[in-house]
Amino acid sequence: MTVVVLGAGRGIGHEITRQLVADGREVRAVTRSGGVPEGAEDVRADLMDRESAVKAARGATVVHLAANVPYTSWAEMLPTMFDNAVAAAESAGAKLVLADNLYSYGPVPAPFDENTPERPAGAKEKLRSALGKRLLSASVPVVLARSSDYYGPGGVGSLPGELVLKPLAAGRQPFWFGPLDVPHTFAYLSDTARAQIVLGDDPRADGRVWHTPAAETLTVREFIALAGKVVGKTAKPFALPHATVQVMALFDKRVRGMGELAHQRTKPWVVDHTAYETTFGPLPVTPHEEAIAKTVEWYRGRQA
Repeated sequence: MTVVVLGAGRGIGHEITRQLVADGREVRAVTRSGGVPEGAEDVRADLMDRESAVKAARGATVVHLAANVPYTSWAEMLPTMFDNAVAAAESAGAKLVLADNLYSYGPVPAPFDENTPERPAGAKEKLRSALGKRLLSASVPVVLARSSDYYGPGGVGSLPGELVLKPLAAGRQPFWFGPLDVPHTFAYLSDTARAQIVLGDDPRADGRVWHTPAAETLTVREFIALAGKVVGKTAKPFALPHATVQVMALFDKRVRGMGELAHQRTKPWVVDHTAYETTFGPLPVTPHEEAIAKTVEWYRGRQA
């Protein structure tokens, strides 16, 4: 039984691949340029090319779609990438699991779960909502595994990693794009990957959305204070006002497109994952203190 991971070179795809290899599974790690975990079959493919994607997924029983593109290319590239991933799963007769985010919901009350109506407001939110519905209407079993902001070794580009843990690892001041005393669910990359593997293996997951488990929700200030305790440094964070973020977006393409997601940072963002644990049993999530320590160690290793 071959598990294929599309986008295995970094982030959640890399971690899913690493864990599958550690479990002794047969894994085909698909990327454009390599950098996959040792022990996985290293396959190069262009997911924007349907024939290439179909070829990469041959013989698969489960296909994890974990590839992503920059914000600025979402509208242009994601529809084609998702359609090609569906075609690849259909050709192989495989199940497709999407490493999804929570954008589809738009502004929501807290806490929110999988039954919360999707009311996307911004362009990227509407795109993710439409693509999710398209995937769930495919002719193969599809799972949408939705996770809140994650951090962890390999989590390049994550907000809690880049704004909080990376600066602290280097002895610098952490900051945040919004108020600090707002609760926000942060997930650990390793836990998110394990949850998605479970969803890929269990037929009870098929055909619907699942929120992957995370450790307890803290306010941003509490999360930063805990991170400071872990690194042995009093963390004095500062919050960037929305207007400053808008100005930054003019010069940094990584920040562009975040304006429509301001509600995720200025209001409580509390993700309910009760349905997952009720169905599949408790997932042993990593306590924040341990997860932060491992992430800081990883950042320091990169800086050395």
